[in-house]
Amino acid sequence: MMSEEVKIKKGTVLLYRIFDVAEEINVTQVEAILRDNRGPDRFKVPKYIDRAIEMKKPPVTFGMGEEEIMIQGKPLKTEVLVKVRDFGVLSLIYQIPIAPGTSWKQLVDLAVGLEEGSEIDNLAKQQAFEIAQTIQGTMKKPKMWSGFEDYIIYFLEDFENNLSIAEFKNKIDFAALMMAENQVRLSEMTRNALSEAIFQYSESDLTIVEWNSALVIEPGGSRDIPDILEFAVTHLMEIRYYDDLLDIKLNELYDDIEKKRSSIWATKYDKAYEEASSRYIEFIEFLERVENSLKVVGDFYLATIYRGATVQFRLKDWQDSVTRKMNILAQVSNLLQGEMNMRRSHLLEIVVIILIAYEILSAIWK
Repeated sequence: MMSEEVKIKKGTVLLYRIFDVAEEINVTQVEAILRDNRGPDRFKVPKYIDRAIEMKKPPVTFGMGEEEIMIQGKPLKTEVLVKVRDFGVLSLIYQIPIAPGTSWKQLVDLAVGLEEGSEIDNLAKQQAFEIAQTIQGTMKKPKMWSGFEDYIIYFLEDFENNLSIAEFKNKIDFAALMMAENQVRLSEMTRNALSEAIFQYSESDLTIVEWNSALVIEPGGSRDIPDILEFAVTHLMEIRYYDDLLDIKLNELYDDIEKKRSSIWATKYDKAYEEASSRYIEFIEFLERVENSLKVVGDFYLATIYRGATVQFRLKDWQDSVTRKMNILAQVSNLLQGEMNMRRSHLLEIVVIILIAYEILSAIWK
């Protein structure tokens, strides 16, 4: 079956831009502030709670209205959703409807344009900054990380050709869409690698997860799978943030120790030791917050997709990297503590020697 023959009847492209803006956010206060400041017309989507997903503190979700973005010189209208999560994450979701009758080739061309375009990144950064400023009073330790995480989900609900999932998997070049490649035919190795992350619950649905994009075919229109994938992306983004932060802090700590090595006063190390200990505790608390924030209730299929996504995103590799750096930080903390104790001990010995010398000199003088 040629790609021009496959026509999409209903679908949406979901573009995600995810930012770290604070250590924690009070989502209850966020909802009140946004409704008071922006009004129900601009923020009209109710709090988002899924039936199949249980979150300890569900994110607050609002609609930001319609925006127009330019892709390959053509304007595209997109509906913008905002999700605010209690562990300091802000998600912007740009929903681009797929026009009925769009061929598979046209969808691949759109994917290429979305991959190459940077306008949506600039728009997302601007909107994320504005929202963070608006809800700043609800944040604990507000911060705006310069990095962000992006992801794209092609969410298809129906085809015009009565195309079965079996025909789709065997005859349609889904790899070209997910890799956003319309210039060359991808190798069998690349196509097989994508096939390793295929999930299917019934004969009429399909989910394919890749590190940068996903394809979800869901005739019922349920957004449970995109929500699970979005949560996995937020987890990745937070770990990347801490990895970057630890690189900066370790370099600063090494420089700080080198500068203070010549000092005889143990108190010069206090700040460096407290900083190292604080970062270690902060990361442990973050892992607990994220890992406890999502539970998939009675749905083995969603849990399987989530685990598959964490493998594709290489979350374990990122977490191992952060854990290794945290262990280095812990070791540095212990070394600094030992250094402080040793220097304090030497200082006390010097004081004792001075007092003894004073007593001896006083006796001689008398």
